[in-house]
Amino acid sequence: MKISHKLLVSFVGISLLTNVVGAVAIAQSQKIAQTLAIAEAEHVAQVIATSITHDAYYDKKSISIERSDELQHYTNLLHDLQKRDIVVVNRQKLILADAVPENVGTIFEHDQGNEIQQTIQDGKVRTFLEKSVDYPQGIKLIVVTLKGEQNQVDGAVILEWSSLYDNAIAQAKPTMIAIALTSFGCLILALILGLQISSSIAKPLQLVTEVAQQATQESNFDLQAPVTTKDETGILATAFNNLIERVKTLLAEKEQRSTELQEALTELHNTQLQLIQTEKMSSLGQLVAGVAHEINNPVNFIHGNITHLDRYTQDLLKLVRVYQTHYPNPPETLQATLDEVEFDFLSQDAMKVLQSIKVGTGRIREIVLSLRNFSRLDESEFKTVDIHEGIESTLLILQHRLKGKPQSPGIEVVKDYSQLPLVECYPGQLNQVFMNLLANAIDVLEESARQPQPRKISISTQLTADNCVQIAIADNGSGIPEAVRGRIFDPFFTTKPIGKGTGLGLFISYQIITQKHHGKIWCDSKISEGVKIVIEIPVHQPKTTLS
Repeated sequence: MKISHKLLVSFVGISLLTNVVGAVAIAQSQKIAQTLAIAEAEHVAQVIATSITHDAYYDKKSISIERSDELQHYTNLLHDLQKRDIVVVNRQKLILADAVPENVGTIFEHDQGNEIQQTIQDGKVRTFLEKSVDYPQGIKLIVVTLKGEQNQVDGAVILEWSSLYDNAIAQAKPTMIAIALTSFGCLILALILGLQISSSIAKPLQLVTEVAQQATQESNFDLQAPVTTKDETGILATAFNNLIERVKTLLAEKEQRSTELQEALTELHNTQLQLIQTEKMSSLGQLVAGVAHEINNPVNFIHGNITHLDRYTQDLLKLVRVYQTHYPNPPETLQATLDEVEFDFLSQDAMKVLQSIKVGTGRIREIVLSLRNFSRLDESEFKTVDIHEGIESTLLILQHRLKGKPQSPGIEVVKDYSQLPLVECYPGQLNQVFMNLLANAIDVLEESARQPQPRKISISTQLTADNCVQIAIADNGSGIPEAVRGRIFDPFFTTKPIGKGTGLGLFISYQIITQKHHGKIWCDSKISEGVKIVIEIPVHQPKTTLS
């Protein structure tokens, strides 16, 4: 039950209790009036009985029917004086005198409870209600004994006391009306006070309750309870508003801390991924550098001695030709040996073999140099480099995947290099980005090996107006659907088959470009037209990067 209803019910209950008290007071007033009327009637009846007895026995005469005329005359006289009915009966209830003369000589039978006979027997005063044809509503009667000279009971006097009762009630009526009006006024006042107090207390409390429920359900802590009074309810509303403000502040602080913790956790997770990938690339770089170093020494030895071997071979062939000039007719055994070794073919093919060896060792030296450039372990971590060298080194490492195979044609690499300045960067990490992007492009083209058009990777570079280097690597594969295009730089997201991709390549590339080089990387793609990844980094890094 609402507090307003409780207050209203309480006040109504109090007012009803007041009405009950008023009703009891009215009933008590009526009872008092009746008691007073009975007492007065008894007094009058006793006086009348005493007078009748005195007059009857004054001359030593008894009360009997024979003296009814005198008694009737006395009764009429008393009736005229008292203005009420008087009946005198003997012990047998025979009417000796009556305000209605016709009833004299008859038996009084209107006491349904035989009150007259009981009073004659025990002498106690009794009242009863007489109902007759003349008095259908009934009249109130009181009966007292009529005693003789020796105090014997000779009969009874029956006196009407309705008028006495009516007079008593009439006198008590103003008091009863005042009590009734007071009770009714208390009821009205209680209702008014109940409504006013419930309105002044319950309504502000209800408003505070509604605001509290709405704030809880909607999580809207901008709500404020209206402060309409300066009493306790107003103080409560103000305190509630302060509480909401405090809760709002605490929730904002909690949300901010949660956001900071989430960002810190994400950054830690990304850092762990970068450390893992960096460690892998570092191990790969060390392995590549070690292999390049081990290959470089014997290849340099071979490549350096090829020049001497070429000169020695030419000298020997020259010596043989000089011998042929001086000895045009060699012995038969020597001629047989010359024919067996095919000296003319040997002299021509030996030079070709040496030239091929020289070209091969030169190619190996270029590969070793590209490996060393890719690993960058012999250079400082941050330096100024030629971007094109990093791209070419990466392409050289991936050369075996670009060549054609019996089951699939090769992949053509189209280069559109612009003249670029040297760029401040982390070369090893930037080469890692080139490796990830080119490897992804090759993977896409290998998956679409049956496409009719030739497979092609396009690499273009240019210098933008805001002094940034822009590198675009595009393929003509199947493209990326628009629904997943926005997620390709998310960690662990990949469109490759299970077991072929980890979803870290593009994520690590994004981190390297945006965080380490303060650049941008984005993707442009159309279905069936391929994918283009664009990288843009400033030529000169901010001072914070250098520090």
